[in-house]
Amino acid sequence: MIIDARVRPPYKSLQQVLAAAPGAPKPVKRSPLISGYERPQSMVQKSLELFIAEMDEAGVDKGILVGRQAGHRIVSNDDIAELRDRYPDRFPVTIAGINGSDLAAALEEIERTISDMRFKGIVVDPGWCVPPLYVDDKRIYPIYARCAELGGVLYLTCSLMQGPDISYAEPFRIQRVANEFPALKIVVVHGAFPFTNEMLGVMIANAAIGNLWVLPDFFQFIPGFAGAQDWVDAANHYLGDRMLYASSYPVRPLKQSVEEFRRFSYEQEVLENLMAKNAAELFGIRI
Repeated sequence: MIIDARVRPPYKSLQQVLAAAPGAPKPVKRSPLISGYERPQSMVQKSLELFIAEMDEAGVDKGILVGRQAGHRIVSNDDIAELRDRYPDRFPVTIAGINGSDLAAALEEIERTISDMRFKGIVVDPGWCVPPLYVDDKRIYPIYARCAELGGVLYLTCSLMQGPDISYAEPFRIQRVANEFPALKIVVVHGAFPFTNEMLGVMIANAAIGNLWVLPDFFQFIPGFAGAQDWVDAANHYLGDRMLYASSYPVRPLKQSVEEFRRFSYEQEVLENLMAKNAAELFGIRI
């Protein structure tokens, strides 16, 4: 059983999840994030049907649909709900994108998606807000508070990719949010890369509260990325119940992500937890 805890299939506005900023110059070299693979046909043809076939080929049983509303990257939560309802067994869990730049609209959308549309949580990309925000900026605390009140899970995107510099990925800020909202279940997307050791320290410190999970995704399994083995060692010894597997498609292909993740020396029971059981327990998915 494999549950991919963060996918954005090629369906309607979900195709805008990685849209380049208007007028942005073309990169001078290929990013390491998208190197080392050939784009699968679902990406090339922007085909949902091919994406489903690639799930089968990769052995991925279920995917968690994760939205985005940050800056110019706007994914309609209605499109996400529509895709879930079209394939309820494939996509049993949906996470609504929330725009942290507009507090009033954000609170309304949290209420609409969690209370009325059966979303299991929200995702916030503070570093991509306009203007950029740190994850512990108190201007977005009402968003966290409302998610907690409604029993939602918060996907908090935090890495060198989110924000104008890597200070926006500093893990102590995540710790502050976790301490401030002990009833809020928080999944740290990208694992606060490149601050792997610091994030592991935050996870250890959080044990008494127990409201943090981490989703290192491709920052852990792309060959050559720093800190990869540290996540493996942590999972095998004390963090095996707090890590989730994800490809974060369309950043990385489904099948290659599974293969790259499995090449590490995870203990078998730990591997089963990471690839399915932890996500199933967090979201109440029957497996």
